[in-house]
Amino acid sequence: MRVKGVVSKVEDGYAWVDVSVAQGCGRCNEPGGCGGVNIARPLAQTSHVVRVANDIGALPGDPVGVLVEDGLPLKAALATYAWPVVGVLAGAALGSAVAAPGGADLLAALGAVAGGTVAALLGRRRIAWSGAGVPPLRLEKADLDAGGCGR
Repeated sequence: MRVKGVVSKVEDGYAWVDVSVAQGCGRCNEPGGCGGVNIARPLAQTSHVVRVANDIGALPGDPVGVLVEDGLPLKAALATYAWPVVGVLAGAALGSAVAAPGGADLLAALGAVAGGTVAALLGRRRIAWSGAGVPPLRLEKADLDAGGCGR
């Protein structure tokens, strides 16, 4: 997916790009579309600043496109939501299984908390960005005539 943005700052080989969260892929609001922009609506955000490696030599004020790697939103959703839920369920089941009669509730709750925490930490570590702490995004010169996501 490609979103349009404007470079707000350049420093140490990186560009800080102000991107609009209301853009999306052009099919976001259609049936079968990704719905990716809907996640920002409850937060009432209209823009977000992202840090991207400045491989194109962009300068502050330049219009640019930020390319989001295919599959990245799914990986982030799995790490953020799916793995912790699986950890909570597995931890609760394990806690219930090892509990003595009458003490299953306490051990199930402790197992759920422990399982959710471990799964969240492992999921977060698994999708950790490069050592520089930058998500896998690419910067490109903006094509002012292109509309939608460009894919």
